[in-house]
Amino acid sequence: MRALGLGVTGYSFSMDLLAHYVRIHLTGAAAGIELFGRGSDLDDEDARQVAADIREELREERTWLLAFADTIDAAEPVVAETVAKIGEKVGRLKPNGDLLHRTPLTDVIDLETMHDAVSGKVAGWEALLQLDDEQVDRADLERLLAQGHSQLDRLRTLHRSAARRAWDARTA
Repeated sequence: MRALGLGVTGYSFSMDLLAHYVRIHLTGAAAGIELFGRGSDLDDEDARQVAADIREELREERTWLLAFADTIDAAEPVVAETVAKIGEKVGRLKPNGDLLHRTPLTDVIDLETMHDAVSGKVAGWEALLQLDDEQVDRADLERLLAQGHSQLDRLRTLHRSAARRAWDARTA
């Protein structure tokens, strides 16, 4: 039982859970920046611009997260970030109806993936807001959370438009 992290009185936390949590989100941030980098492949010009804007916001958010990691002595997860970036590139091989070319469905799937990535990040900001720690700047987290909700709103709008285009192409 001890090998599973269970002590006599319950779970034994030998790792710094906050540092580990921040490293997980730093890894996700690295993959998210890569993901939004492929937004330049989206068919819709507005979608390409929004993806570029969100990518820049993600870079700024990651800078904040790196500073917070430094504050709590959490090492940057360099190996995990590299693996996540490679994984994001492999994820581009998702089924869209045609393995070699973009289809009208490709934008729909890409925007759904971007939405899912931002949803995970928003959940991270919400979780950190539950932390009662003087090292956490609540005003910064509230701003980051609001920015994440704005990103989700923009992605939902683009997703609806991409879905309409895909379904219209089906009957053309």
